[in-house]
Amino acid sequence: MTLLAQRTVLSLSLSLTALLCTDAMAADCEARVYDLLRAAYPGSTGETGDEGELLRTAGSPTRWINLGEVACKVWPASPDKTLLAVRLRHQAATGMDSDTADLEVLVADSARPRILQRYREDDALQSDAVRISSVTLDTARYRLNESTTAFGVRIGYTGSSRANPYGSTVMNLYVGDGAKLRPVLSKLEVSKERGEWDTNCAGEFENVQRTVAIDAKRDRGYAGLRINSVEESTRNELDDKDCNEVPGPTRKSSVRLAYDGREYTVPDDLRGL
Repeated sequence: MTLLAQRTVLSLSLSLTALLCTDAMAADCEARVYDLLRAAYPGSTGETGDEGELLRTAGSPTRWINLGEVACKVWPASPDKTLLAVRLRHQAATGMDSDTADLEVLVADSARPRILQRYREDDALQSDAVRISSVTLDTARYRLNESTTAFGVRIGYTGSSRANPYGSTVMNLYVGDGAKLRPVLSKLEVSKERGEWDTNCAGEFENVQRTVAIDAKRDRGYAGLRINSVEESTRNELDDKDCNEVPGPTRKSSVRLAYDGREYTVPDDLRGL
């Protein structure tokens, strides 16, 4: 076997091993969710709801957790820790015209059911005409300094109007602070799709995608965040019986967010719901 072939086989083997490890960690996290939630919310009791298994928290005010909605992930930057993002619903029933939930972000021990750090935001998740469609964990390596790596929670929103389609995703970043978590970035809109059309063909649409990169310069001990945006627009036109998509201009921009000692302030034009 040639040296190139050996390297190719090794590369494929390492890639397969990484995928298997990722799948194993995801399966392990899913299997541990119930025990981790019981550790986080002592005295909670199980219930069966229309959309699956629920946990009802003890005490007042009562909150309900749909186990199928809990985001759980072993943290690649620190595999001894497991991250969870939990929707604490104010009502057991889902699928109503409007509902409200608190958001609690947890850092747990990966070896045993023990909560290490947590942060809770009351009434953080509001669904009405624009509904919460997803809550996911973002474990890209947001290394803010030599000893601090942040992780993200992404919240997806979807509009209910067919004539005015709308979708948006916002991201929060969290860091450990002793026995607590604290947010250092809130409601940065990392994607947005919206439009207005006649529900047949004619209409105008906008798509915005943003990425977050770590900047080399530091402010008050943390690296800056470079937010790169790509905005694209299109319009649909009816030509005889054909609906044609006409691309519009693409605009690119970049802005740096500095850390002020407490958080990264998000400008209004980059801020989501």
